[in-house]
Amino acid sequence: MKSSRPYREILSVRKGGFFFLLFFMLTGQLHAQLDSLNRVYEQANSLEEQADALNNIFYFFEYTQPDTAKYLAQQALSLAQKAQYQKGIANAYLHLAEYYCHNNYYVFDSVDFYLNKSVAIYRTHQDSVGMANAYYSVGNSCYQNDNFILAMEYCQTSADLYEAIGDKLKLAHVLSLLCDIHNYMGENELATQKCVRSLTIYDELGIEEHKPALLNTMGSINYDLRAFERAREYLLLSMELSRKYNKDYELSSAYISMGEVLRETEDYEGALDFFRKALALDRSNEDDRGMSYAYYNIGRTRILQQENERAISLLEGALDLAEDFDDLMLQTKATLELGRAYMSLNQLDKAFEYLNRSLGHAKKIGASPILKDCYLNIANYYSRVGNLEQAMVNFKFYDLEQQRLYEYESAKRIAEIETVYETDKKTAQIEQYQKEKEIQELQANERKMVNYGLIIGIILFGVMGMVLYSKYNLKNKANLELERQKEAINVQKVKIEKQRDEIVNKSKLLEESKQDITDSIMYAKRIQLSLLPEKNQLKHLFPDSMVFFRPKDIVSGDFYWIHEIGDKVIVAVLDCTGHGVPGAFMTVLSNSILNELILENCVNSPNVILSVMDTKIREALHQHQGHEEATSDGLDMSVCIIDRKTLEISYSGAQMPIYVTQQGKLIQLDPNRYSLGGSFYSDKNFSNQCIKLNRNDMIYMATDGFQDQFGGPKDKKFMRRNFMALLENIQEEPVTSQIALITEAFEVWKGDQVQTDDVLVIGLRI
Repeated sequence: MKSSRPYREILSVRKGGFFFLLFFMLTGQLHAQLDSLNRVYEQANSLEEQADALNNIFYFFEYTQPDTAKYLAQQALSLAQKAQYQKGIANAYLHLAEYYCHNNYYVFDSVDFYLNKSVAIYRTHQDSVGMANAYYSVGNSCYQNDNFILAMEYCQTSADLYEAIGDKLKLAHVLSLLCDIHNYMGENELATQKCVRSLTIYDELGIEEHKPALLNTMGSINYDLRAFERAREYLLLSMELSRKYNKDYELSSAYISMGEVLRETEDYEGALDFFRKALALDRSNEDDRGMSYAYYNIGRTRILQQENERAISLLEGALDLAEDFDDLMLQTKATLELGRAYMSLNQLDKAFEYLNRSLGHAKKIGASPILKDCYLNIANYYSRVGNLEQAMVNFKFYDLEQQRLYEYESAKRIAEIETVYETDKKTAQIEQYQKEKEIQELQANERKMVNYGLIIGIILFGVMGMVLYSKYNLKNKANLELERQKEAINVQKVKIEKQRDEIVNKSKLLEESKQDITDSIMYAKRIQLSLLPEKNQLKHLFPDSMVFFRPKDIVSGDFYWIHEIGDKVIVAVLDCTGHGVPGAFMTVLSNSILNELILENCVNSPNVILSVMDTKIREALHQHQGHEEATSDGLDMSVCIIDRKTLEISYSGAQMPIYVTQQGKLIQLDPNRYSLGGSFYSDKNFSNQCIKLNRNDMIYMATDGFQDQFGGPKDKKFMRRNFMALLENIQEEPVTSQIALITEAFEVWKGDQVQTDDVLVIGLRI
């Protein structure tokens, strides 16, 4: 998403000799504007008016002439202090804080110092609105300079103040900015909360024109979560509202985001079409910042299309523009992509230069994901120039950065996925509420029939009384009886109304519970998908690769794991006991153990990995202690270490074979007969198998879900021999065609049957 700079309206101007000096600092069309500002300043009749004028002129130079802007703020402060003009002093301090946000990235103390001085004045005068505006203004300035930590702190304080004041419109504005900040920091859950709350306030106020930017951010969040269809929905709605309210900037941003979604789904031509639309719109509006993002995204797409020379000119154009307006985030991304492009063209010196520039920027702004990629690419550079010592050093930095990111996310992911355990309880509650509702409806109908019968009986009794008794007595008794009937009806009416209210309340509770369950399950799915290796990582290691992943339920017990060590790549496929929620918890446990074994302890032998995994699983599930309550849960697993230089693979399996092609024939490497975990065997020996492959041979790793699927004309299992025949028939096809043929075979065989188990098939071409 592109970031925006706030538009500042110029309210007044400067005077005399001081302004005459500024006149020569700018050229061209600014002269006329400065003449106008000079005239306004000369009409000032007091020090207070002069201070206000200088404070207002600050915004005119804030981005184009920062040193001039700082000097203006200092002069305004001097004049306001002489006049003891508190509002002018507060505004001047605020502008100095904004200046340090923009132009001295590491001088956090200066930002805090001047902001606190400004806020102290507003606090003394009990001006909560002034305090809120000050925090928001400086927070926005820090955000524009990619200082997200300070921006988040100041904007959250501003939001709290606006909420206490009751200013809903400004609260919605600052929540929108907080949404962007959390999104840039990768905190998607917090970003979503802020976005949704801001959108809700705009809906309450009946304001649509501020919604396109928020919808863009919601699209970006769903893009990060790989919920691409949902991302498209938000972005299409943003485009519609942007066109309606002539918001070209937001429309261009939506074009860029839609292009990113299409690029991630490998629709490169569709992505380029949207990037070009954004470029044309930004060019017509002379929006250099927007053009820089368009150039960057077109260049990055060209790299994915392996058109590196075309990509370089586009990325250098994006970098030049980003340096003009000091966008460190875009500079970081552009230099990283330039390093990759030159590396692909074997121009290693230029690649190293750009990668180091990207590394420096990433450290400065704290962009951990980019920092990790920088270390990996620099390690690759040193490996290619033969400096293995520096290659290992940078690869260790890459591992440490990846581990740091993993540790940050791991606790949050495990805690969040636990919410899925509450699904069964909530489902039971819903069923119980539905039964209670049906019973109450039947009871209400029964009471109505009894009441109707009672009323009819009383009426008939009254008629008979009129016939049997005298007119006088009948009249008195009838009146008395009617009063009694009225009281009985009123009592029944009160009861019915109370029961109706209870039904309505429980119906609302049912709807809320259903929504909570749906949200929890879908969010758990996104969390589990984030545990899988990134698609770009798999494509980077094996350009011709494919993954067919089809969970039986929303969450899965199957997953795969991949890690690169020099010329070798470790690939593991796991099938945990069960599927759905229990299987998902086993995947989290297994993923954590794999990271510990390979990333921390550097275990790199397939049979050792399986042996230690078995021990760790049994310890985690208390199976090694042999008590009666020990579970038999565990998992099947295959591990391959692929040497991309010698084309040798080393394999060990726990109840899970792998399949490789040799001279057009598919062969099976048999696993050991033990599963990992469980309390049936205590002495398990896992063996290694080594085999030499040729270029363009295929390796297939799969769980047993495909071969165990029921279907076909006789409703039988697909079986392993049919699965091997399928792989042998498609091995020569491109991987894109292979995944289409596997998908078709699975759907045709399954037909209308329910999916039997989780399904995972991975194909890697050597």
